[in-house]
Amino acid sequence: MFAFSGLTGSALVFYQDIDEFLNPGLLKVEPGEDHLPLSEITLAAQKAAPVEAKPSRLYLPRHPQMPIKVRFSLSRDGEKVLLDVMVNPYTAEALGQREWGGYLMSFLYKIHYTLALGDIGESIMGAMGALLIGSIVTGLVLWRPKLRSFFQAFTFRRSANLTRFIYDLHKTIGAYSSVVLLVIAFSGIYMIFPQYVKPLVGMALSVSEPSPFKQSAVGNNETPRVNVDEVETIARDTFPQAELQRIFFPASADSPYRVIMRQPGEIRKTSGNVQLWISTYDGDILKIQEPQSMPGGDAFLSWMFPLHNGEAFGLPGRILVFLTGFVPITLYATGLWVWWRKRKARLKSSQGSESDKAIPDNLDRRASSSRLR
Repeated sequence: MFAFSGLTGSALVFYQDIDEFLNPGLLKVEPGEDHLPLSEITLAAQKAAPVEAKPSRLYLPRHPQMPIKVRFSLSRDGEKVLLDVMVNPYTAEALGQREWGGYLMSFLYKIHYTLALGDIGESIMGAMGALLIGSIVTGLVLWRPKLRSFFQAFTFRRSANLTRFIYDLHKTIGAYSSVVLLVIAFSGIYMIFPQYVKPLVGMALSVSEPSPFKQSAVGNNETPRVNVDEVETIARDTFPQAELQRIFFPASADSPYRVIMRQPGEIRKTSGNVQLWISTYDGDILKIQEPQSMPGGDAFLSWMFPLHNGEAFGLPGRILVFLTGFVPITLYATGLWVWWRKRKARLKSSQGSESDKAIPDNLDRRASSSRLR
């Protein structure tokens, strides 16, 4: 399970890049000067989607050659389905649609996070993260060298026999990667069990308490509502230097728009920490969240996802996490080899001991037979 989680995690480090490479017809467009109004793009996506589908969010492109993605939610056979419609932002042409979890990279994400088993699988993966931490800690305890041979413990002898070489390889790889593995495991546990990790962090640092956010209606039911174009303008005017990344459509009559933006220098690239809640009735900004005003505990927890996939430290960090994903299967293979060799040696030693014990008995029987004759 550790090896499986590590390998799927490595693939997901470059999730978007691999997805774009595999699906150029759906995820690449010819860049233009500026995108069309978001309301026009949303309308094009709605025409392409099933009638019963409800728009839930809109993803702005990461670069000029990407389409805008409009996500819809709908119910099918009693289950919630997420449907993404890709729209060319310069022509408002619907390029195609696909269900989340129904294509390769989203399926890898699904099995990495939940084993494709829903809440049960999610809990299993959270428990596996805790077991991984236990395995790393016990491995470090068993490995810990004496002070006089501390630096020697970080090397392995290439001239040793194969079993000794693999044993040293197991120890050194585990020692070198332990810190990164611990960070990845802990951040993964937080993302699955935030309701347990956040109170623990709150014992040392201040954290904010989440609360349901609702808006009050203004005027009567015939009051014109703010559209997505106005929401975009309000967000960009409020944070002109920030990158607009996502717009969440109101889920109900008492829900506002929610906008996610990323300011320059933020550690997380895929989703920034600037959030705005904008009234659907009059366009008032009901609430703003900025990284600068976050409590210490929230700031600490905001590092979890970018540390988990390595984006906190740019391309070098992503490469490090990508390589670390191969560590569990390496430890599994080398540990299994050493265990098998030791087991084989013990069996051979045990058989040899039994054979040695049988020799005097045979000699005694022969001696007794000689005396009788």
